[in-house]
Amino acid sequence: MSETDRRERYATALYRTLGYSAERHPWSGLSAARREIWYTRAEAAMAVADEEIAEALRAAD
Repeated sequence: MSETDRRERYATALYRTLGYSAERHPWSGLSAARREIWYTRAEAAMAVADEEIAEALRAAD
């Protein structure tokens, strides 16, 4: 999976946590500016996940 695909996957997953609001305003209808906010959040979540994975791999060695 490319980093772009991964970022999109994380962003949409985070957006879906809004529940009813996300259902009323589907991801596909969001403006580029609103999507960028979710991409920024996704990148932060990805960074944390990457750190946790790296730490787990180091601990396994």
